[in-house]
Amino acid sequence: MILKAVLRTLSACAMSLAIASSALAQGANTLQGRALLPGGAQPTAPVKITLTMSGRRVYETFTDLSGRFTFTAIKGGTYQLTAEGDGQSFETTSVYADVSAFGSAPQLFTQDIQLRPVASRPAGQVGVINAFNQDVPKAAREALDLAAKLSQEQKPEAAAEQLLNAIRLFPEYFEAHLELGNAFLKAGRFEQAIAELDRAREINPNDERTYQSFGLVLMKLKNFPVAVSIFAEAARLNPGNPMNALMKATALIHHAASLPQSETTDRRLLIESAAISLSQASKLSNDKVKADSLTLATFYEMRSEPGRAADELESFLKRSDPKNAPALQSEIKRLRAKAKEGKP
Repeated sequence: MILKAVLRTLSACAMSLAIASSALAQGANTLQGRALLPGGAQPTAPVKITLTMSGRRVYETFTDLSGRFTFTAIKGGTYQLTAEGDGQSFETTSVYADVSAFGSAPQLFTQDIQLRPVASRPAGQVGVINAFNQDVPKAAREALDLAAKLSQEQKPEAAAEQLLNAIRLFPEYFEAHLELGNAFLKAGRFEQAIAELDRAREINPNDERTYQSFGLVLMKLKNFPVAVSIFAEAARLNPGNPMNALMKATALIHHAASLPQSETTDRRLLIESAAISLSQASKLSNDKVKADSLTLATFYEMRSEPGRAADELESFLKRSDPKNAPALQSEIKRLRAKAKEGKP
């Protein structure tokens, strides 16, 4: 089984799905931003963001639960950011980002993408999946918008205060409870995150994002069996979102890895279920969505495919510089030897 050092590295897997496709942008800078609907709200499902330079694709990623995206290891230059349209609510939208880095110190650049509504649809209907609407007081909306701005500026405490202000002004504010739950999740304040997400669920029980966030909290708490059920509920609410299938697969893999090796049957059943969910995520995204390399390495070893597990670990090492690199290199060597010997 892959070393515990590997498993400790597996965190927030569904929230970090960047796929490197070129070495063009190797540098020290970071480019971040947020995909926003015409009214300023966040999309209700992850949006694929492509980064290109001089017409050549550099990276791809999907926005997180707040509509945010991040590209690291970026060198200076002019880039094009393209948000892929969903064919129903908003069109494919492109903007340019100028990364004008000075000196050798890493720098942070921000460029949002204002999504364009599909011409045949009124802007007010963009992004509505479960037909849930609230008549939010203007002051509460402004507090939520300010919280989003402060969060982008890396001011989480000030952002949380504005979210609390929005809730004071409108206690039933679903988006504010959801965003505050996500803020607590990112800060590692899990009990408070659960409380806010549960309140959001009470207000609107049919929004997949609440269950996605609940599932991520449970993953952090290593309650993998319940996380599987929560992600399954998100998939039921929106079966067309590949992220829901991917999150469920990730929780299944973690659950299987957490069981004693003596529980062979249960581990095998969990891995078979994970394989089905991974296939669903791949089909729904036209092969654009996949689990992170460390999760896939665990998955392949548990399927008795040590060669593929080693490939994933090597891919991870090429893209990263983890503190446990020596342990991972030893693990790769062990897996290669196992594959050569033909051992399961």
